[in-house]
Formats: sequence, structure tokens, C-alpha cells
Amino acid sequence: MKAILKSLLIGSLVTLGLPALAENPRIEIDYETEALSNRAIAQGPIRVVASYTPIDYEAEEIGDNLTLQLFYNDELQLTATETAAMFAGIELMDLDSDGTSEVVVQTFTGGAHCCLAYTTYTWQDDQFNPTYFGYLDGGGGEFIDLNSDGLMEFVTLDNAFFYSFSSYAGSYPPSVILTYQNGAYRDTTTQFTNYLEDLAAGMRFTIEDPEFADRGSDKNGVLAGYVAQSIRLGQYRDAWQYMLAHYDRADDWGLETYDDNGDVAEQYADFPTALYAFLKDLGYLDVNGRPQPQVDRSPVVPERNTF
Repeated sequence: MKAILKSLLIGSLVTLGLPALAENPRIEIDYETEALSNRAIAQGPIRVVASYTPIDYEAEEIGDNLTLQLFYNDELQLTATETAAMFAGIELMDLDSDGTSEVVVQTFTGGAHCCLAYTTYTWQDDQFNPTYFGYLDGGGGEFIDLNSDGLMEFVTLDNAFFYSFSSYAGSYPPSVILTYQNGAYRDTTTQFTNYLEDLAAGMRFTIEDPEFADRGSDKNGVLAGYVAQSIRLGQYRDAWQYMLAHYDRADDWGLETYDDNGDVAEQYADFPTALYAFLKDLGYLDVNGRPQPQVDRSPVVPERNTF
């Protein structure tokens, strides 16, 4: 486990691509895929028909190029469109073991280290109800039943930590784990202590690795994630002391924040002060600085992703 975590960070934290899901009916699209017309997958009463046209990047306007028709018992219920730049996946998965599959759509929208869009369509109340995630970096996430209870978890990272205190490759965001049930995702991160502890151990290993230290200014990016991960574990005080003993005092990344106009909004004297404010802003600490292990960092958003 430690060797795997080390290689993820020292090379690059993530590799572009859509995570492999379980063996379920699936349509995959990549940069070599030519136009598709009415490609269908089905499981039980759920059927999806997909049509796709590769994006013409020389066109004046680039619009939605993936069309999905969602059927229940062979009756068309919903038509949806997505933008898929080079990569996409449409999969039927029974996320909560209720006997009816959900439609999970993953699309890559283009850009450096960005962006993976996820939409889950649930057959509920005689219609397909969509759940949208905000754009996810860091490889997106993957579906795993972490505790073998028949409810799938979506395991991802808190994307707010990318670039906040180090480069993208040097960032080591804390875990976010969502459990799907009854048509909704809940942030259940704190329920998976062993998983969180493994990642926290990998973070400490990285910080103390001499090879990583040679990279210079990425240490604080790992420590930020480590403190947040430790809050989830109820170990904030010890993690804060560990951070104070190991942080890079010469690194000024993240000591200034900016408003929407690009002007400096806040300036901090050092990394611990900036990290404290950052954790309060995200809800890992409350307004009085008390740790909040149950903070909800779900990427679910109320509306469809738009640029």
C-alpha cells in the first residue's frame, strides 16, 4: 500500500482516464472511437441507447455530442445530452442492490487535469431522476462496496485541496466517500476508518520519504490533506502537531487568496495560519476552530455542470 501511494504522488497523483467499474453492461468511448449511432445496453427493465459524434475542434461552436435515450420497460422516458471530449462511459449498475440498475454516466470535458463529469440516473417515482456531481479532478473516483453491505460507495478526493498549497502533482487531497441509497448519495467518509487510516499512513510516509523531500515545495500540499484526513479520524490535535514539526517554512504557496477579480483577498503570515483559515472555510473546522469529522464534502450539485 505504501509503495503504491508513494508512486502516485512522486510521479503524478492521477492518470487521466475513467475508472474501471464492475462488470456491468457498459458503453466505452475513447479518443479512437468513431461515430456511434443507437448503441444500446440493457439490464432488467432499464435500457440506454447512445449516439456519439467526435468533437470537431475546428468548428466555431462545440456543443453536446453525446445523446442518451433512457428507457424503462421499453418505453422512452428521458433524452439527455452530454459533452464528451475523447472519453466517456455509460454503465448500468445496481448501486443499492434494490434490483433496478442505475445509469451512471462519466464524461471527460477536456482540459489539463480536468474535468470528469458524473451523472447518475435513478428510476424512482416513475421517472429517471438525475444526480449531478460537480466537475471532479484527480481521476474522478470509483465505485466500490467498501463494507460489503450491498450499497456502493463512490470513493473520491476533496478537490478543493488541488493547487491550494502546492502543485497539482504535489497535492494529496483527503478522502471523500459517498454511499448511495434510495436515489441519493450521502457523505459517509467517517464510517470507513481503515480506508482513511491507510491513506493517512501513506501521507506520513510521503512526508518522511527523503526522495520526496528532494522535490522541494510540495510538502505543505501533502500536510494540508493529512490534517484534513486526520480530522475525519478524530485525530486533529496530533495531526496539527505533526504538521507544525514538518511543514516547509520557506514555501509561500497558498499564503495569499484572491477574489473573483484577481485581487488579493487575504494574506497569511505562514502555512499553519493559511491552513487553519482554509480548513475553517471548507467546514473541517467550525468558526471557533473545533474539528468537524462529519463535515459534508459531497460533490453533488443541484444542477447540471456547465462551463
